[in-house]
Amino acid sequence: MTKSASGSNNDDIIELGLPVNPAYVSAARLTASSIANRMGFNIEDIEDIKAAVSEACTYLIKQNSQNRQSMFQIKFILKNKFLEIFISAKKDPSSTDSDEDGLGILMIEALMDDVDLTTPDDTSIQIIMHKKLR
Repeated sequence: MTKSASGSNNDDIIELGLPVNPAYVSAARLTASSIANRMGFNIEDIEDIKAAVSEACTYLIKQNSQNRQSMFQIKFILKNKFLEIFISAKKDPSSTDSDEDGLGILMIEALMDDVDLTTPDDTSIQIIMHKKLR
């Protein structure tokens, strides 16, 4: 489900909830591409944003590999010449990070202007990404 609302600072906010399933990563990529295009990002930046969203979704799906009934949330905040993306999900307590997961995070950091991986509590994980419109 996607919804659009106006934030308190005239920011547009688009939220998307998707099942923890690799089949839905393409929906997240398509949404990110559409938003970035509407904001006026160039094609290279749009491709970077799509790839970063894909990697972030894949990372969170791997963190929830045992819990396919769960959902992950994506929130796009469109500010003036600035895109902020929050991707969050519940974390499977039995999951462990692999070297491959670390490479995915490094790739996201290379594609976006700023990236923060947080675990607000023991049961959830969040990736926050920023990209400036040049």
